[in-house]
Amino acid sequence: MSNPVVKCSVDQCTHYMPGDQCMAAKISVYNDEEEGTSSKPRDTLCKAFHHRKTVGDMIGAFHNANIGGSMSAAFLEGTQITPAVECFVNNCKYWNDGNYCKAEQIHVAGFNASKTADTDCETFQSVE
Repeated sequence: MSNPVVKCSVDQCTHYMPGDQCMAAKISVYNDEEEGTSSKPRDTLCKAFHHRKTVGDMIGAFHNANIGGSMSAAFLEGTQITPAVECFVNNCKYWNDGNYCKAEQIHVAGFNASKTADTDCETFQSVE
């Protein structure tokens, strides 16, 4: 997996942190489940999305929390939390063998998302 800088504006996700950071340990970018392929950013989605409605939701997403040194450093020093990123959108310009994302940074969007399908990898660029 790779670790590009992740800007996340999915404000209803349990992993969202103010400053558009993602505190997930790992995110996985996939093609839209209905289409099965992507031709534009809205055809992609972030499988790490976990809708935040209650404290229980946050506990339910704890298995994928990026805690420990990197999170502490972010709070104390203002550094960027960088989740591991795997990408299964193999027609993206930034996709690399082994389902790695070779972009230096990505933007996951989905303001007011309530389900995974409401999220998009805005960095997606089709190779076609």
